[in-house]
Amino acid sequence: MMSMKGIPIGEARRRLPELIRRVAGGQGTVAIGRGGRPEVMLVPAGTPAQRVARRPLKGLVEIVGSEDDFVYGQQELRGAIEASLKRTAGLIARASKPHRAKPRRS
Repeated sequence: MMSMKGIPIGEARRRLPELIRRVAGGQGTVAIGRGGRPEVMLVPAGTPAQRVARRPLKGLVEIVGSEDDFVYGQQELRGAIEASLKRTAGLIARASKPHRAKPRRS
C-alpha cells in the first residue's frame, strides 16, 4: 500500500503512470502535496467521497475553563485576525500607489 505521508508534486509528475497503475490496481491511495502537506489525493475511480474525506480529529484537545473563557478567547482571536488583515491591507495599498520619481537637480 502507498504511504499516506504524500509525495512532492514534481515526483508525482515524473511517476504518474506508475502511480495510476498502483492506485487502479488496488494498492491504496496516493497523497500529493507540497512541503510535506498533502494537497490532493489520487484515488481509484468510483471511490465514495466519504471514504477519502478528511475527518475531524477527536479526543486530542480538551477545552478547560468556562464558556465565558472560550468566548473571550474567540473575541481575542478575531481581534488579532482583524488587526492583521488591516495591516496587510495597508501594506498592499501603499505598495500599489504609483511611485513618483523626484526631479534630479543638475
